[in-house]
Amino acid sequence: LILAPAPYVGMPSILMQDKLFSGEKNSPEMSQHRIYIHLLNPREHPDDSRRFVQPPDWPTFDNTTHFTSLRKFRIEENRIVHYNTDLDIYTKVYELGDVIWPFHDFLSADNLPVFIDELKKRDLFLFDIWGYVPGSGPGEWEQYKLSPGISHLVNSKLGDHWLGMDNGEQDGRYIGGYASQMYPRSAGRLQQYLNFQQHFERLTDDLGNKIATLVSLNYGHYFLKEGVYTLIGAETAQALPNGQVFYAFIRGAGKQYGVPWFGNSSVYNRWSYKTYDVEGPDYGPAKGTSLSLMKRLMYSHILYNSMIVGFESDQLYAEKIKTSAGANGKEDALTPIGHIQRSAVRWVRETGQPGVMYTPVALMLDFFAGWTFPRHLYSSNIYRVWGNLPYQPGDYLTDAVLNMLYPGYQNSSYYHDETGFVCATPYGDIADCILSDAESWLLARYPVLVVAGELLAGEEIHDKLERYVAEGGHLIITAGNLVKFTEGLGGVKADREKKHFEANQAINLGKEKLTEEAPFDFYSLSSAGDVAVLATATNIPLAIRTVYGKGQMTILGSAFGISSMNAIAAENKIKSDEDTPLPKPYPILKHVQTILDAVFSAQMLFDVGYRLSLITCCKGEGRYTLGIANNSWQEQELKITSRCGHIESMAESVLDQSEKTAIGYTPEDVNKFQLGTSGENTIAGGDIRIFLLQVQEQEVEITPHQVPPSRPKNLFLPLRNIRLIKEEILRRPTFFEHFDGVVMDWKYLSDREISSLKQEAGWIGRQKLSIITDLTSGVDLYPALRLIDNLHADYIASMTKIEDVIEKMGILQSKELMLPLHRFPENNFTQQQAWKSFEATFIRLCKYAGQRGINLNLRMRPGIPPYSFEDAIGFIERVGAPNLQLAPSTAFELAKSADAQKTAALIQGKVGLWLVSGVEKDIVGKYWNQNLPVSYSKNRDEILKMINTNHEIPIVLDGIYKNHDEEYLDACELVSS
Repeated sequence: LILAPAPYVGMPSILMQDKLFSGEKNSPEMSQHRIYIHLLNPREHPDDSRRFVQPPDWPTFDNTTHFTSLRKFRIEENRIVHYNTDLDIYTKVYELGDVIWPFHDFLSADNLPVFIDELKKRDLFLFDIWGYVPGSGPGEWEQYKLSPGISHLVNSKLGDHWLGMDNGEQDGRYIGGYASQMYPRSAGRLQQYLNFQQHFERLTDDLGNKIATLVSLNYGHYFLKEGVYTLIGAETAQALPNGQVFYAFIRGAGKQYGVPWFGNSSVYNRWSYKTYDVEGPDYGPAKGTSLSLMKRLMYSHILYNSMIVGFESDQLYAEKIKTSAGANGKEDALTPIGHIQRSAVRWVRETGQPGVMYTPVALMLDFFAGWTFPRHLYSSNIYRVWGNLPYQPGDYLTDAVLNMLYPGYQNSSYYHDETGFVCATPYGDIADCILSDAESWLLARYPVLVVAGELLAGEEIHDKLERYVAEGGHLIITAGNLVKFTEGLGGVKADREKKHFEANQAINLGKEKLTEEAPFDFYSLSSAGDVAVLATATNIPLAIRTVYGKGQMTILGSAFGISSMNAIAAENKIKSDEDTPLPKPYPILKHVQTILDAVFSAQMLFDVGYRLSLITCCKGEGRYTLGIANNSWQEQELKITSRCGHIESMAESVLDQSEKTAIGYTPEDVNKFQLGTSGENTIAGGDIRIFLLQVQEQEVEITPHQVPPSRPKNLFLPLRNIRLIKEEILRRPTFFEHFDGVVMDWKYLSDREISSLKQEAGWIGRQKLSIITDLTSGVDLYPALRLIDNLHADYIASMTKIEDVIEKMGILQSKELMLPLHRFPENNFTQQQAWKSFEATFIRLCKYAGQRGINLNLRMRPGIPPYSFEDAIGFIERVGAPNLQLAPSTAFELAKSADAQKTAALIQGKVGLWLVSGVEKDIVGKYWNQNLPVSYSKNRDEILKMINTNHEIPIVLDGIYKNHDEEYLDACELVSS
């Protein structure tokens, strides 16, 4: 098998003789194609019921793509005027779309309620209201707040046809204008993420927390995770990044968090904008984005399975539609832009869904990576993450892998001839970009998973990757990540000592050789099982493949697949200039590229050559839709080759061609008469064509659809000595995969002002995070809190603090309070007096809490009254409050060596929550630790049996956890039980 001639990356062909590359049917590279053919269903996402805003689903849009139109209304004397005419013209006469996408100024109009009624009457969608600019005072583009009254009006009137306010191009604005202000700007990636989240929490609060995001970089994952977004999309063209990589991230974010996406392309470029109404030095019919690019982008967005698509503006000649006379359907009112959009509307209406886009490859980045394009509009800095931090090796790997899939994507917006906005795709447009908090059910939908950056290692990501392979996936990972797993992955380990090869190292790849021109770092690999060696240097394996479970792993021994970062001094040598490629200081290693090339090539269902771009959509039963574009300005050969079976029939779906004769079809400096023609075996420069195929499939397997598992209920994680609850959840990107609540120490409430708690309460409420408040650390008789009235001043002070905590619990919607008793005083107060005082205190607190809808839970501690379950139940019965229940502890029961069956019968119906931990003895056999993690406990099975009687009762992890790994392991124990 000759692997990818690859002139697009400047590498020679390499003839591989190894069996893994031999082309034999039983070769892993020639195994069945796995295809997932289900459109996104937000209702199935495990977070759908928890998130603050439920995104629309395909039935909302009649299971077909809809289109945007009408970006601004006419306002006179604070009233929206002529809106019936405008709506008629855009949505009925010229059929441009029923998704209205207006500027925000109409929101303050006096006749807004009547206008909203009209939208409802017409069954139109209101979408992505734009014009918010943080930090700007009053004016057209300004910072403003959506009033609760208007929010209620549009929500109540329009329902699911109200698609939210606009977070428009704000990730770019943040990276370009705000990231550098963060102090210290050199803080690590976690802090960079926390800064980013805080910035956008303010924005979404201002806009009512029902938002659509039009990203201008690739930070959409961080938006969608917040649970307040209806849709995600990007404004392609303009001076913005490559559309294919844009949507690789957008689709990945949408699939990961269950939020659909939309498509848009702009009339602007870096230097000018397109309009057919007027002409000037930087605007006019020949300026801005070419019609060719706009058309290619629009149909790409449709094939990407966008729920909504459209153009930024200028579909109609403004002068010809000013009055109702303009609403007469005359063709001359449509600009060439309008003709493209209306033709696309009609094409979708006639052809329906093109099928589900085929994206068999997932590129995984770490959740906190903050990776973005090497160069972009918003900053003169290049090769930065989070806007502040220079790329590290894993980030250069991300760039390198994306450049293999979308060669030259970094050129987007920097070339006057539009090079880079849409690239040729040597393997087809086949990738989604996901973050490391992606769940196993999502990973299972991708036959190939490439760890394309540096991960923060841990037990959870280890288990997730290993499970992915065991269940049939193909994982590609570099040794720089593998070395972080002490036990390796799937029986393969990397030696902890990093080693080095100098430049011009010979590499054996099968029976052929190549030379790595740059020096690179690597790790020695070892395996407990059989492996196939793919590449060696001086007899040292540099790449191996092994089978694990139902799947396979390809391990690349190089640290991160690129040359050593100390190989050259990049400072002051790398520049980003217009009409010039961006230099790559640390290129991908040739042997790494060749191995990845084989993996990606094996995923191709169809081949149209490396000079064209290809989007494949599958409709099932051998039916496919292919979108093929020539993104150069020269005629190219067009030949469709199937790799998934014999093509039984093929027909072209005819697209309108009227734009090809219009002014502005090509960029200003491109002669449209040099483009050639689209014929039986050719495709003209700048053209896009769509074909419908019927294939007699071979070696094709449909990946079964599995509904994601539901979230755990009533499982609580203790948070101790923390700064902010929100920050602790954000530090744990997979928190809601394992827990739905936290236990918060009482001091968190006691030490905070009401105003600061109210500020955090919004985020906590939107996340539907349950909170149990715990007084245990303070109930000690002395020095903090006492529950007996033997020293009246101290007692009153304690009651005042506890009641203040109960009062503040309401702010965070905490409905459960946990508190123990404390020791008896040494002098001057008998145990009998203490018990009566305890009872009086609990009667008082139960009444105070009950008036606020709060329950009390009596915690039991070894060595502290009550000393037995019988004593505890007796105490609860004497208090006699309906909102007082028991919080039994597995550690208490273990320490007491209680009879589990007897205890279960005694406490039945009286348990408010379970505290779960193990115990540990000291050298003389006495219990000293009642907070041992369950996964470390010798009594694990006994503990799980104790709490397995009723899953409806909240379970509180009560261990002391050193890190996230220990939290994760205990959560797994309890969920699996």
